[in-house]
Amino acid sequence: MPLAAKTILVTGASRGLGLEFVRQILQASAAPEVLIAACRNPSSAYDLQNLAKAHPSVKVIKLDVEKDEDIISAAQETKNIVGERGLNLLINNAGIYDKTDGSELKTQSRENMQRHFDVNCSGPIIMAQKFLPLLEQAAAQNKSQPMSSNKAALINISSIMASQNVTYESGRGTSFHYKCSKSAVTMATILISRELRAAGILALSLHPGWVRTDMGTEKGDISPEESITGCLQVIGSQGEESTGKLVNYKGDVIPF
Repeated sequence: MPLAAKTILVTGASRGLGLEFVRQILQASAAPEVLIAACRNPSSAYDLQNLAKAHPSVKVIKLDVEKDEDIISAAQETKNIVGERGLNLLINNAGIYDKTDGSELKTQSRENMQRHFDVNCSGPIIMAQKFLPLLEQAAAQNKSQPMSSNKAALINISSIMASQNVTYESGRGTSFHYKCSKSAVTMATILISRELRAAGILALSLHPGWVRTDMGTEKGDISPEESITGCLQVIGSQGEESTGKLVNYKGDVIPF
């Protein structure tokens, strides 16, 4: 099933994967009526602002997922934009991976660990909480439809590095702050999926691959274009059988 959500919000949309999400969603055969692109500093998000100028459906809003007041304000602004349609698709893409602290136990600090949890885990959880009424509104308008991203869905961008099974079996690296925070948001997605199932809302963790971005570095396996092409195909094709799971950009389920 191709992605055909009418109202979409993407966090962390000013660069990297978030910006590529916006670009490719706009190029889709069934482009949304409203695409809300959220980022911390809209005034300096030049590429995003240029897309908004060329596409009236794009609405750029301020949102720092570390700040509850920003999330609450963004939820109200989104409500004003989407109106009675509600929100079909929320992509929690914003995330951080600070490589300056290294990956070993001896280099970790409480401050850096906490910041990764605030952005990578607590942020998506509070986003889900504050935007839930809009997701429920969209789902209620399409009660007869099966669970899908075109009805109502919450997508948390996670990582294969969140998988306890993969980390244990590979024996490679540690990256304490990133792996722990991404493992936590993947667990949160499982719990959220159980709460949202009754309303018919899909909740999914998505691994976009190791991508050549500022976060993934030039050593990444794939380009942003390849990653997001796969991610959007997966988002458009997943249903109730996948809710709560960790899936990669090719559609493969990753054991958690």
